[in-house]
Amino acid sequence: MRIIANILVCAVLILGVAACSNADQQAEISSQSGTSTTGTSTSAASTSETAAQPNTASTNKGTGEVYEGTISGVISDSMCGKDHAKMGDTGKDAKVCIEKCVTSGAKYVLVDEKGDSYALSDQDKPKEQAGKTVSITGHIDPTERSIHVHSIVSK
Repeated sequence: MRIIANILVCAVLILGVAACSNADQQAEISSQSGTSTTGTSTSAASTSETAAQPNTASTNKGTGEVYEGTISGVISDSMCGKDHAKMGDTGKDAKVCIEKCVTSGAKYVLVDEKGDSYALSDQDKPKEQAGKTVSITGHIDPTERSIHVHSIVSK
């Protein structure tokens, strides 16, 4: 069962990378032409304001489709999620627990305020943020609960 879940997470991440690459290409074309993909004029100021706001989406939020946005939460691991208590004494220090779980094969995840875990495409950036509250910006797939990470900012 765990193998199937890992395969699904990998498939989602691959699809997310493909969607991210397409969105990056569209953004580059849009910035060169001065229009967005919907044909309306955009400015660098309005784009950076949207990206800086937490939990915002550029398109399709709430429809179950991948969108670009920011989600805040805590970096954890796929074994423990939001609760490290099941790890006994190791679970008393979240950072130590997360590192131990990741060493054992778990993946870094983001656990949002509601307790939902999101698989992360980048497994290097979260390492230094383990156990900390962060904001992650990237392409978010709400159906698969995965994020193609563009940036991680500590709060």
